[in-house]
Amino acid sequence: LRDNCRAVVMGDTSFGKGLVQAVYGLKNGDGLVLTVARYLTPGGTDINKIGIVPDVPREDALPSVPGFVPLIGSDTSRVDFKDVTQRMSMCS
Repeated sequence: LRDNCRAVVMGDTSFGKGLVQAVYGLKNGDGLVLTVARYLTPGGTDINKIGIVPDVPREDALPSVPGFVPLIGSDTSRVDFKDVTQRMSMCS
């Protein structure tokens, strides 16, 4: 979404699983692991072992109250919408 200028990413860094592997059993009982694909963002960024780093970290966007579970329609009072607008305008 970020690469296509459709959204600002908020939250935690993603896991970073950026490879697709196939495992083949060989006749002698061994195995062969072959990388058959690699995930890239639309902008060509390789996310393997890095993940997608958010533009706005969760700590900056959500309340730091113990036990807080964000829901759709959660309080967005800590989100700097001026910053979000500026980030989105960089795509123009």
